[in-house]
Amino acid sequence: MESTRVEAVIDRPADVVWERIRDFGEVSWIPNTESVEIDGDVRTVTMTGGKFKVSQRETAHDDANRSYSYEMAEPIDLSALFGKPTVLEHLQATLSVTPKDDSTSVASYDLETHDFMIGGTSAEYQGALDNLKAILEA
Repeated sequence: MESTRVEAVIDRPADVVWERIRDFGEVSWIPNTESVEIDGDVRTVTMTGGKFKVSQRETAHDDANRSYSYEMAEPIDLSALFGKPTVLEHLQATLSVTPKDDSTSVASYDLETHDFMIGGTSAEYQGALDNLKAILEA
């Protein structure tokens, strides 16, 4: 397994950023998201085109510290993407928002996943934070 962090500095107060992303089931700010279904503590996200679904289980939620964590709820067969038998069994993520000052904050993802996934996962999650920044600063 490999771990990494991606982040974006957002020109908005931490409470404003957290209010936008605190709901585990509301992921419209994440690019290429077609729909999300919630069943208890599990969200199943369908990516654009309906060709890819991922189920994630929320493992922690802390409004006071502006963070939540989740893990894979079930393995995903990624053979279609990699062209060879490839199964994603482990991905843990923590999304958090910390104040930089009174009007600026840092949104970050701490990620842990398989070595073969870390590069693509980091890029995807960085894209989500960059999109969040663009939405909130518009």
